[in-house]
Parts: sequence; structure tokens; C-alpha cells
Amino acid sequence: MHRKEKILLSLLLVGALGSMAAFGVLGAFSSTTSNLNNSFAAGTVVLADNDANSSLYTVSNAKPGDTVTRCIRVTYTGTLGSDARIYTLSPIGALGPYVDLTIQPGTMPGATAFPNCTGFTADPGGALYTGTLQNFGSTRNSYANGVVDFPGATSSWATNDDVVYQVTAQLQASAPDTAQGATTGSHTIT
Repeated sequence: MHRKEKILLSLLLVGALGSMAAFGVLGAFSSTTSNLNNSFAAGTVVLADNDANSSLYTVSNAKPGDTVTRCIRVTYTGTLGSDARIYTLSPIGALGPYVDLTIQPGTMPGATAFPNCTGFTADPGGALYTGTLQNFGSTRNSYANGVVDFPGATSSWATNDDVVYQVTAQLQASAPDTAQGATTGSHTIT
């Protein structure tokens, strides 16, 4: 055998062995399994009220001792357990130190229209907030330091929970003469 023949025969042998090795790898048994229909969905936190985008109170020309009491129903339709906090981001004007504010949670018959308080029954725990509007604006001015409330004796809001908040604002009978013509300014209770 000549050298060329030996090299050619060696190449053929290597090629044949490589083909057999490739066939052996591709011919191995295999198996798979699947886990179908995976998904991930976020829950919701949804609060609504019955105010139809109207003010809870708008008082003008008030004199010392004048009081306004209104009710608003807050309903939870979210899917996650949640908490609710009451606060204001609004600056309170010069009359704020002379307006007493009380926020009382309770219940009312379902069909009562905003801001009517007919049939309101206060929760036995008492008012959530009692103090001046100015104090409310400076101490309850974010979600983090808002007044926390839950429906009844629970520790979380659940789907279809609701609470009626009776809000009372009164110009103090002892408001000084310097309060004449002053205003709280437009403010939002969140």
C-alpha cells in the first residue's frame, strides 16, 4: 500500500466512525413534560364614594357657632385586603384654627343620598378625628400619617365593604374678631 492509499483509507475509516458516533447520539431515547396555562395577575385596590364629584360642604357667610354635618359613603370593590387612610394634601387657610372638624365612622341605610345623614348610626369606637381643621391639615397631610380606619371590627377592607363617614365642621363660638372674612380655602379630604 502506498502512502496515499493509507491516508485515504485512514480518512474513510475516521469518517465512518464519526458517522456511527453521530448516529448513536441522535438515536438516544428522550422525553419531555410540559406545565401548561401559567399566568400571573395582579389584584386591585379600588375605593369609591357616593359624592358624584360634589363638595361635602361649602359654607359661606358663617358666624361663630355655625355647624354643618354631612355624610359620605366609601365603598371598597378591590380584590385585595387593604387599609384606608383619611388625610388632606391641601393647604388650610387662615380660618382653619377656628374650624372644629370631627370625622365619625358609622353605617346608614343603603339608599340614603349624598350628603344626607338620615339614619346614620355611629360606630361604637368613637370619632376617628376631633380637632381643628388647621391641625388636621398639618398632622394628617399624607397617606403615611393619615387617619386609619377599617370597616367595623375588621383589620382590613374586603370586597363590598363600606363605611359612612359623618363629617362635622363648626366655626368655633369663640372665634376672634380677626377671623372675620377669613377662609379655610378650598381643600380636599382624601
